[in-house]
Amino acid sequence: MRTILTTLAVMLLTSTFAIAQSDDVVLKAKDAVQKAAITGDATALKAARELAQTAVSQTTESNKKAAALYFVGYAHYSLVNLPSEKASSEQSADAGITALEEAVKLYPAFADAHALLGSLYGQKAGGGMMAGMKYGQKSAVTMERAITLQPKNPRILMLEGISLYFKPAMWGGDKQKALANLQRACDLAEQGACAAKEATMPDWGHADVFAWKGMMFAKEEDLDNAKAAYERALQVQPNYAWVKYVLLPKLSAK
Repeated sequence: MRTILTTLAVMLLTSTFAIAQSDDVVLKAKDAVQKAAITGDATALKAARELAQTAVSQTTESNKKAAALYFVGYAHYSLVNLPSEKASSEQSADAGITALEEAVKLYPAFADAHALLGSLYGQKAGGGMMAGMKYGQKSAVTMERAITLQPKNPRILMLEGISLYFKPAMWGGDKQKALANLQRACDLAEQGACAAKEATMPDWGHADVFAWKGMMFAKEEDLDNAKAAYERALQVQPNYAWVKYVLLPKLSAK
């Protein structure tokens, strides 16, 4: 009897240790990807993406593997939007879609993964008529799924707002609704809604929602509100490269 109990105890400790290791590698990937996305450093993003890929291979629990895949997707999403990586943006978008499609298969209720996937589908849809036919509806359906799952998630509201802002009106674009989305996202972020319920899940976005709101205000020539939004973004993330080195200088030049 004592031998059986000892064996069970060892099995329990081994299982607990394995879960702890799994959490640790996903957390390291999460931290690396989210930090690199803020600094806009392509080299750091690629290194973080590889770390996230390692987390995928070392994680067996489905939800945590889905989280690791999400951070692979988020790294690719961030690379797609870096001007220095324009030459490989198509490949990054495809790789991000592959990772995120696998994430939502493993974890169908993963709202953030649906939203980021919908955003990448949307970017692919902008590649011409054939691409629009292939990806436009997929983007809309996937984003709607994300909103249905978590209607008060600032990251999802932001990504939907970006889509609404840049999508042609004939395909459902709506700049006023986009701004309303971003305002709602900012309000929720200030209330702490970007926080994750589980440590391995995404918790970025507090600064991003203000950056995108400011960018939209700037395009509408509302310079005071744009500046206030950018300043709040930098209060949250002082090293936010896009705001610090691109958006604010562009605003100051107007």
